[in-house]
Amino acid sequence: MLHSVSAAALFVDKHEDGAVAGIRQSLYLNLLICLIVTSIVIALVSLVMARYQRRISALATTDLLTRLPNRRGFELLANQAVQEARRTANPLCALMLDLDNFKLLNDSHGHMAGDEVLRHFASTLQNTVRKSDIICRWGGEEFILLLKDTSPEQARELGEKIRQLTEQSSIHFNNADLRITTSLGLAKLHDEESLEQLITRADRALYRAKQSGRNRLCEETL
Repeated sequence: MLHSVSAAALFVDKHEDGAVAGIRQSLYLNLLICLIVTSIVIALVSLVMARYQRRISALATTDLLTRLPNRRGFELLANQAVQEARRTANPLCALMLDLDNFKLLNDSHGHMAGDEVLRHFASTLQNTVRKSDIICRWGGEEFILLLKDTSPEQARELGEKIRQLTEQSSIHFNNADLRITTSLGLAKLHDEESLEQLITRADRALYRAKQSGRNRLCEETL
């Protein structure tokens, strides 16, 4: 009789142990599934946040109208180019460009037409320079190019090409053919010169081009 009771108790214990083991296994499986799902969610959130941060960073350094680097974006790239030019002793030139009589075009045809001209001009610049060169919408109708490993003679040739392309181009907008010209100022980076000093000299050359009748390139050598 005692033997039968012991056997029954052992059977119950084994049954309970089996049930507990099943519950434990089910719990571990559920925990594993939760861990996998949590890991996937965290990875997706991290991916979305990284993409959002990249977009915010791009918006902070990109001109929304032309999709060119804005002044902040330019300065980040240009400072690296200046350091590289000093390290390698390769020439570095800056071209400042300004669309002539742009306010008159805006007043005559409206700001939407002006925006279209700016986009077209930005596209002309992108299609003319090398990928290694740095383009920026400096502000308003003013742009700047930083030309790596480029002599003043080469920069002048490129500037004249851009000037002629701009003069010869016609932008069709709202049943009107819009035409515009550009003035340019050129300066070469001097030894121990800062980016700001280079841009200032290029801007002085641009001012002379404007004062001399527009639609021309002037160079600042001092």
